[in-house]
Amino acid sequence: MTLTENTTNSRKGAIPDRVLLPVRKEVHVRKYLPLEIRVRLRSRVLELAKLSMSYQQIQTEILESTHIRLSKGSISEWVRGIHNPSGGKNKFRAVASPELAYVIGVIAGDGNLNVHGYNYEMLLSVTDRDFAEEFSRCLAKILVKPSLYRIRWSEKRKRWIVQGSSILLHRFLNGGWQRLKTYIDHCYRCRASFLRALFDGEGTINRKRISICNTDTRLLLYVRKLLSESGITTNEPHVTTRAGSILKDPHTGISYTRRKDCYTVRVSSRDLLRFARKIGFSIERKKRLLPSSGG
Repeated sequence: MTLTENTTNSRKGAIPDRVLLPVRKEVHVRKYLPLEIRVRLRSRVLELAKLSMSYQQIQTEILESTHIRLSKGSISEWVRGIHNPSGGKNKFRAVASPELAYVIGVIAGDGNLNVHGYNYEMLLSVTDRDFAEEFSRCLAKILVKPSLYRIRWSEKRKRWIVQGSSILLHRFLNGGWQRLKTYIDHCYRCRASFLRALFDGEGTINRKRISICNTDTRLLLYVRKLLSESGITTNEPHVTTRAGSILKDPHTGISYTRRKDCYTVRVSSRDLLRFARKIGFSIERKKRLLPSSGG
């Protein structure tokens, strides 16, 4: 791909600050244009708008210099601040925090990353509303959203659903938890939040046992390492459910066939109180089963 400098001296005077944009066959701005190009296009549009150029003039200038045809609607939305290529009003900066570690843990466990058209979504679908509430809170915090994300009930799935949209956060999370260890290992609170998210989603508890199940043995070995750093002993991952076995959802009655072996790690019974103090749960029904120093 060839890069060219925009050196056009347009109507209403010379255009400031040359911007490098790729010259290509004429295309319309759609979701397949890379984010970096859309960001530079928007920057160029705002520069031209400061010269008091009309939307028609801006459209023509962009087309002549880049061979990319912007719709007047897109130009209008960019100039008026209604939309921007980085994901609207959702700002994301990769700064380590307990909330970011919790979101990383959710996506590594029960959560999903989806793409629907222009929406790059982080989604959680769960049976416990308080789990959804904590994910909503953490997501809103790291995306600097003034209000929490809406939690809705799906009668079909019998689950509470939370979904937020941010292309920058989606890209950050899409590399997988292995590449995000710096943000998880940042401090004690970040490690605890990551583990809490995993145990909220993948963990089970009764009065004498806390365990976590997952098909990714690398993730479970990492969980063991983090728990060990908090003085919590666990056993080696071992297979508890084989691939090909049938799993029936107790809430919907739908049966599924497991595609992979599922492994379990169990917290030592002598460390249950330490787990309660240092990690814990966000889900109230699981909290109630944790041992207490007075129990």
